[in-house]
Amino acid sequence: MAIVQERYKVSPYLLFFLLQSSQVGTGILNFQTKIATGAGQDAWVSVLFVGLSLQVLLFMGLIVIKNSSGENLASFHIDVFGKFIGKTLNVGLVFYFLLTSFLSLYNYVDLLQTFGFERIPAWELTFGICLVLYYIVLGGFRVVTGVAFWGVVLPLVFIPPFLITLQYLELENIMPFFNHGVKDYVISGKESIFMFMGFECVFIYYPFIKKGDKTAKWAHLGLLATTLLYFVLTILTFLYYTQGKLLRSQWATLTMIKVISFTIVESFEFIFIFVFFIVIVSSGCILLWSATRTLKISFNFKPSWSLFGILLAFFLLNIGLENIMYGRKLNGISSYIGLFFLYFYIPFLFIVSLVKKRIGRKRGGSEAT
Repeated sequence: MAIVQERYKVSPYLLFFLLQSSQVGTGILNFQTKIATGAGQDAWVSVLFVGLSLQVLLFMGLIVIKNSSGENLASFHIDVFGKFIGKTLNVGLVFYFLLTSFLSLYNYVDLLQTFGFERIPAWELTFGICLVLYYIVLGGFRVVTGVAFWGVVLPLVFIPPFLITLQYLELENIMPFFNHGVKDYVISGKESIFMFMGFECVFIYYPFIKKGDKTAKWAHLGLLATTLLYFVLTILTFLYYTQGKLLRSQWATLTMIKVISFTIVESFEFIFIFVFFIVIVSSGCILLWSATRTLKISFNFKPSWSLFGILLAFFLLNIGLENIMYGRKLNGISSYIGLFFLYFYIPFLFIVSLVKKRIGRKRGGSEAT
């Protein structure tokens, strides 16, 4: 595998922004309703547990890629399972990245049409977003990293206005505590998987990070920051809504933001949606770059051509799925795929990597004797 040149690498601390940016998408605007279907007002427990459990899976995944020739998951597949099976697994990995990025685009276009541009056809909005994605991803990993940085920093301007909602919070909305069964917590945990998906891209772009003693620390901190973000937002939402009202709300976060108004800005949620564009673009760029990079490693596809083909497919698929029910089914399928990939496939690869490393040591010892 080709070694990544130093001029293409980025500083380790940028892993913090890459991890967080790849996980935050449109799911942050409506995840509360989904997770409340299980454990209700106790669903925050499931969110916290899932986020912390992903720290273990991130650790496992980093161990896996460090045992590969190219320090990425695509190379590990080929090294361990051979070219045919390895490349087949990489195709599945590309599909996983593309499904996650497509749903981010699809849900954001639906959001724009619901709140701001109901008279603008979906194909026009999709075409504009695809052009932006193509331009950024074509610039390379350093450009994608820069967009990811701003995708985390710019939304921070919404924290002071968001404090206005604190006066509407009611403690009784989140009580009583811990009055649900294990099955309910599992249901809420399964529903929360979708909003954490995306950090797995680190297993592809890790060779583009400058190495140091504490490089992995920034990845774990980024994942922890995302967990705390979802945890705090879950608590605030459950304090704001009654469970009955929350289950009837499609975009819980945006509906809550509607109470924010100023003299010169009455509909604050519109500003939020437009600024949120950088968040959607940054997560989509990371996923698309990871997909094109995997295709290049596996089949030596030129990234510019594979990116063009992917975005063309996105454009055609997005304008073809006008019925929102298809989108909901895809979101459900994506959650199940993410659940399998994170909690079954990564531990499996971790065990395989340990066996591979042990066999390598035995062979090295036998050759030495």
